[in-house]
Order: sequence, then structure tokens, then C-alpha cells
Amino acid sequence: MIFNAFINGLIWSLLWILYVYMLLKCFPWEMVHEYPKDIKEKTTITEPTKQQKKQSSLYGGLASIALFITLAVFPILYYKNTPTAFLTVFLYTWIIAFTWNIIDLIIVDWLIVCTITPEWVILPGTKGCEGYKDFKFHFDGFLLGCIYISLTALIMSGIGYLILKYLIW
Repeated sequence: MIFNAFINGLIWSLLWILYVYMLLKCFPWEMVHEYPKDIKEKTTITEPTKQQKKQSSLYGGLASIALFITLAVFPILYYKNTPTAFLTVFLYTWIIAFTWNIIDLIIVDWLIVCTITPEWVILPGTKGCEGYKDFKFHFDGFLLGCIYISLTALIMSGIGYLILKYLIW
């Protein structure tokens, strides 16, 4: 179970990385809140137009729905032939979500943002900001993410479990 959940966690992480990359490339104003204070203060991102806001809302909404449906589907596929307890479904879902939280911290935040700092993560007007090397900022985000992924796993495993219990088993 753990190995399969970890593999699904890697898949879910790749989907999240693609989602975040597309936000940064197409709708960077949607990501400003994810950056340290000095970067937020110095960015020169222009205010998006109504059309751009509409597009980013559509993208964000559809991509978020896809991400969360995927998280609910993983345990459904894994447990479709094996009736099991809710706690088992929750643990499976939590491992998937926690895998993303760790990959986000170690690979995305610490390796890509803090260590490599490619041009595509640098917001306009913020080149050279110290926030790009703020490992602690990202660790704090990871800790907060532990709470968010636990709540998300609880909700999505609940949905998955109800589908399993009332529609599949």
C-alpha cells in the first residue's frame, strides 16, 4: 500500500509542479502571495486586465478541480476490489498528499527556487532579492502545508470512501 501511495504521490506531485509552472508562466500575479515579503514588496508585476483575471480564474478553477478529483480517484482505484476501513483510505490519501508536500519543499522550493533560482521563478523587478534564498521561509510553508494536506486528505479520502462504499463495493 505504501509503495503504491508513494508512486501516486509522485504522479500527483508532477501534476502540481505543472500547475505551478503554468501559473508562473501565464498568470504570475496569482503566485505573488507565495513569495517572501521582500519579493512581494519589490515585484513590478502589472495589475491584470479583466480578461487576464477571467483566464486565470478559469485555469485555476479547472486545474484545482482536476488535482483534487485525482486525489480522490487514486484510493478508489486502489481499493475498488478490496473493501477496507475509512482510516486505511485516509492513510493512503494522506501519503499521496504528504509526498507532494515533501517534494514541494525539497525539490521545488529548496532546490529549484533557493539553490538554482532559474529565471522563470523570478518575478519581474525582484532579481537579486534575498527572499529567493530563504530556506526557512519555505520550511515554514512546509509546516503549514502539513496542516493543509492533512485536511485535504481527510476531505478527499472521505469523498473517495463514500464512492467506494456506496457505489463500488
